[in-house]
Amino acid sequence: MAQKLIKLKGNTYYIDSAVNIGVVSNDRSEAIIIDTGLDDDMGRKILRFLREEGLTPVAIINTHSHADHCGGNNFITKRFDIPIYATGFEKAVIENPLLEPFYLYSAYPLKEMQNKFLMAKESKAEGILKEGETEIEGIPLQIMSLKGHSPGMIGVATEDNVLFTGDAYFPKRILDKYALSFYTDIKNTLDTLKYLKTLEYDFFVPGHGEVLEDINPTVDTNITQINEIVTIITEFCSEAKSREDVASYIINHYNIRLNVTQYYLTLSTIAAYLSYLTDDGSLKIIVADNNIKWVKV
Repeated sequence: MAQKLIKLKGNTYYIDSAVNIGVVSNDRSEAIIIDTGLDDDMGRKILRFLREEGLTPVAIINTHSHADHCGGNNFITKRFDIPIYATGFEKAVIENPLLEPFYLYSAYPLKEMQNKFLMAKESKAEGILKEGETEIEGIPLQIMSLKGHSPGMIGVATEDNVLFTGDAYFPKRILDKYALSFYTDIKNTLDTLKYLKTLEYDFFVPGHGEVLEDINPTVDTNITQINEIVTIITEFCSEAKSREDVASYIINHYNIRLNVTQYYLTLSTIAAYLSYLTDDGSLKIIVADNNIKWVKV
C-alpha cells in the first residue's frame, strides 16, 4: 500500500497505510498524531511525512492499545518529548505491553506470543481521555467510546467533521480474509456498530481499509458476520461443548490458518462470544467431564 499524507478536509489528514494514521493540525503547524502504526519503521515514516508538510508533532492519541496502533509511540516520543493520550484501560496496556499476550494466554505468555504483533515497545501514556469534548494543544476534538474490539477503544472526531474510528469496524476484504474478527466484548461491539450508524460525518477513517463517506453498508456487513457466528456457535452447542471444542469447530468451519498467536486470538474471541451468548440466555454453563462446557438453552 502506498503511504503518504493525504488531506481530507481543513486541518485533518491521514496517512494511508496498513494501519491508517490520523493527523490533525492547528494554525501554528503543530500536529496531533492519531495512532502510530506497528513499529519504529512506521514511526519514522510518520515523522518524515509530517516534516515534508512542515508539521511538528505535539501529541499522540491512541484509539486503543493493540500493537499495530501504538507501536510507533516509542520511536516518536524518543525524538519529540510529547504526551501520549489514551483511555484508562488502554493506557495500562500501552505502558505494560506484556499485558496483551498475558490476558490472551491467561498467564505468563509463551515466548512465541511475545512478538511485535502483540507487544508494542513500552511507552508512557500521560493523559487519560474520557468521552466528550476536549482540547489538546489548542485543537478541539470530540472523544467517543467505541469499545468492543478493545475494552477502552475510542473514536476521535475533528472540527472538520472527520471521525477516526480505530478498529470499530473492518472493511469487507478483511472480514472475508480473516472470517473471525477479534473482539473482546460482543455486546459492546454490536452496540458500537449500531451507534456508528446514527452518526453523520463527512469522512470515516477506519484503522484498516478505505476512508468512507457512507459507512452503513460496511457496518451492516460487520453486524451480519457477528450474527452469523452467533448462530453457528449456538447451533454447535446443541450438545455441551467446551471453549476449545467451539474454537476448533470455528477454525475448521472458516479454514482459519493457525500459528500460536492466531490460535490464542481465536480462543479469546470465542470466549467473548460464549460470554455474550451466556449473558443473553442462549447458552448455559455446565460442569461435565471435569470441564466447563456450554449448551444451548
